[in-house]
Amino acid sequence: MELWTGILFGFLGSFHCVGMCGPIALSLPRPKSNFGSLSLYALIYNSGRILTYSFFGLIFGFFGREIAVSGFQGLLSVILGIGIITGVIFSQYLKRVKKPVFYERFVALINKTYGRLIRKKSYSSLFGMGILNGLLPCAFVYSGLAVAVLSQTPWHSMGFMAMFGIGTLPAMFSVYAAPHFISLDLRSTIRKYLPYLAFSLGLFLIVRGIALQDLTLSVTLRESIEPFCVFPGTNIQ
Repeated sequence: MELWTGILFGFLGSFHCVGMCGPIALSLPRPKSNFGSLSLYALIYNSGRILTYSFFGLIFGFFGREIAVSGFQGLLSVILGIGIITGVIFSQYLKRVKKPVFYERFVALINKTYGRLIRKKSYSSLFGMGILNGLLPCAFVYSGLAVAVLSQTPWHSMGFMAMFGIGTLPAMFSVYAAPHFISLDLRSTIRKYLPYLAFSLGLFLIVRGIALQDLTLSVTLRESIEPFCVFPGTNIQ
């Protein structure tokens, strides 16, 4: 899995972050000084968030390595693709389903800890709030992990999620440093297209999984998919 795809995927879906995590970013302490101080605060906060994504990428990468060695990576890619598409189709229904008790308690614990940190107004608390933000349940992050788990090694998986987080940085930086730069109307319009992005990702993972099963594919499709396979040196027949 090429690491640059992590930045691309993170950037394309970053407006989901603006919609979901934007209010959290706006609640962060804001220094009453110049743009440089604002930038420093934003970078410290987002560094914590990216670190959490990277850690999850590393953990999932170890599972992915075992799956790849066992020869089930192609099947897993297909299953993850189907799962993402199913999630997109049923997303509206799932919003009305009552969340499990452990889910609600976990989110409540994060919010409580976040509230304690936000009152401290220090660099370390900013970094801690970024880490907590990365722990919040997020379908967009799960989609990134679904791709990362199919990487070559745990370190590739960690690198992919780090690049994924960096890809979301411009939008998250903007919503904190210049809240009015991305209007509510623009956020709403872009968020309408995010399900199509997720659906396309699901289709890609399915095709990629089929390619890893050594099935016959057209030359054009094979050359497009091969760089994203777990072992790029292995030719797809």
